[in-house]
Amino acid sequence: MFSIVCPEWLKWAPVNECICAMNQKRMNKKTILALSLGLIAWGSPFLTHSQTGDYSVLATAWTIKFGGSSADKPLEVKALSEQTWTPLFAGIDFRKTEESDPLQKVCVMRIDTRQEGLLFYTNGRYKDFKEGERETGRTTTADFLTENDLNVAVNANFYSPFNAETRTTRGPSNVIGLAVSEGTLVSPSEASYPAFTVSSNGVAAIGVIRPDQPLEGVRTAVAGNMIVLKEGKVVEQSDKSIHPRSAVGISQDGRYVYIMTIDGRQPTYSIGATYEEVGRWMLEFGAWEALNLDGGGSTTMVTRDAEGKAKVLNSPVGNANLPGYLRHNANHLGVVLRKTE
Repeated sequence: MFSIVCPEWLKWAPVNECICAMNQKRMNKKTILALSLGLIAWGSPFLTHSQTGDYSVLATAWTIKFGGSSADKPLEVKALSEQTWTPLFAGIDFRKTEESDPLQKVCVMRIDTRQEGLLFYTNGRYKDFKEGERETGRTTTADFLTENDLNVAVNANFYSPFNAETRTTRGPSNVIGLAVSEGTLVSPSEASYPAFTVSSNGVAAIGVIRPDQPLEGVRTAVAGNMIVLKEGKVVEQSDKSIHPRSAVGISQDGRYVYIMTIDGRQPTYSIGATYEEVGRWMLEFGAWEALNLDGGGSTTMVTRDAEGKAKVLNSPVGNANLPGYLRHNANHLGVVLRKTE
């Protein structure tokens, strides 16, 4: 395997669009080196834009990994031990990586729940709240982050109604599955939608929560549709469809929470992933349990820059599968660092 790590100042878009579109079997080290030098000399970064604002993609290096397996071969995640996590904030580390076959771009945050002052946050109740109808207000993930002064965020629950209007505008929505914001119930649990919960003392868990189950001590909760990793084993799924994916996971000792996105619906850039591939990636990054969240055009991961502006870390396809557009989602999962006395 031969890897290229692009300089910090070089945005990833030109690199993976040029390299990944080529026939990998004909590429040797000299060819790759020549391409890399040419791109560095060129050095013109690409930016993505949201429908609600201009959010530039964070200039963080991609590690390009060349495989060579057949398209129908199950994903074999390469060892990532040679890669390092990039610290973004105290207790929050970041990594980007990719697989060439299948073509996948992956972003992941590792969050240390033992970090002093670190809290998880989700959308609060809508101003005119009505359970099952007007539970939260839709925003893009970037706006959710900036309006709540968070450090990082990812989209979370599925929601309804879902149509061309709701995915491109603000307004009230019904959140599907459990949602708890700062200890307040926003949306009740549903047995078919497992949840990620964080207690008031910072203990994270993933599992099915019955509608009649007490929620005492739960400070934060979001829900997904599939548990993809359970007790360190990838859960076999009958659904083999490939889409952009978002997921949340927890390490075996409970210390680390992982939030992850896999870009998709971009044939020459990243095709997406199956549920089982989401589980494999989570396992490789260090998770022991993992939950698939809303994906597709909703898949978005953002962080906050030094000026407090949102930086989009992945390549969302939030409107008509067009890269660079952010969808309005009904619920998100964010992380904030509060100053302690």
